[in-house]
Amino acid sequence: MCYLLAVDIGGTKTLFQLSTDQGEVILEQRFVSQNFNSFDLVLAEFLAQEQIKHFFIDSACFAVAGPVLGRDAKVTNLPWQLNADDLANKFNIAHVHLCNDFVAVAQGIDCLTDDEIITIQDGKPVENSPRAVIGAGTGLGQAILLPECDGWRVIPTEGGHTDFAPTNRLQILLLEYLIEHFGHASYERIVSGPGLVIIYQFLRTYQQYDENPELRQTMIDDDPGAAISLFANKYQDKLAIEAVDLFVQIYGAQAGNFALNTLPRAGLYIAGGIAAKNLAKFKQGIFMDAFVAKGKMTSLMKTIPVKLILQSKVGLMGARLLVQQSIV
Repeated sequence: MCYLLAVDIGGTKTLFQLSTDQGEVILEQRFVSQNFNSFDLVLAEFLAQEQIKHFFIDSACFAVAGPVLGRDAKVTNLPWQLNADDLANKFNIAHVHLCNDFVAVAQGIDCLTDDEIITIQDGKPVENSPRAVIGAGTGLGQAILLPECDGWRVIPTEGGHTDFAPTNRLQILLLEYLIEHFGHASYERIVSGPGLVIIYQFLRTYQQYDENPELRQTMIDDDPGAAISLFANKYQDKLAIEAVDLFVQIYGAQAGNFALNTLPRAGLYIAGGIAAKNLAKFKQGIFMDAFVAKGKMTSLMKTIPVKLILQSKVGLMGARLLVQQSIV
């Protein structure tokens, strides 16, 4: 029997799954990424657990939220650096594969059931056409899927770091705010969990609202982006609603930009926990209005199928599929 390790490494959380080559899950666990100074430390803690510490791992796939260059990878929003050979030697793993986290997300799409995906725009699907996937979490990931005879070839990108292009006067002011505070204004800077907080802070300053003290305290005590979403959806806080709406609008515009670049006639997929937690905002039309608003290409944009992934473990599922394929 072979033991396989799949890991989805993100700036906020890192998910581990140890399974057999027959698909039996031995142990699955979630760690808070910021609690560890390096990936080696969190991997060591997972593998040291009593029920698995004597297992020999035949193959591992580490899906990394950042660029992968050969056998090296760096997590964009953490000071973590990985080398596949060093990890294999240090932890006695026979084979280690590194991939970008959105390569794993892309691979995981075909593992999803029908109730784990919802359609936002039917479009006019074209078989044997590309797919694309975009997802906001701690950062903004993007990947392209090209059809092949036996599946999909996935091309990772760092398109989330492209320059933010405002589409109205309020967004122009946001651009000026970003340049003033950060120097460079990328889409990831605002289409991400930390980005939602930046948008909230910008609107609070620009609109000169009296801030809800309960929301402010919740932002201090818990995840601030999640707090803004909560107060927008559950408590109808005006500033929080405006922040989420602007976030979703910019998210839709960038998803549309990515679709124009890739023409995913087989479907554009939206991943990441932020979309799933703000589902009503994505279904109300704000997202799609921005997605299709591409001037002469508006009619074309309406033909692209758009789907939203509800399964938060799609990246882990994709990493598991990749590690399974590595032993075949």
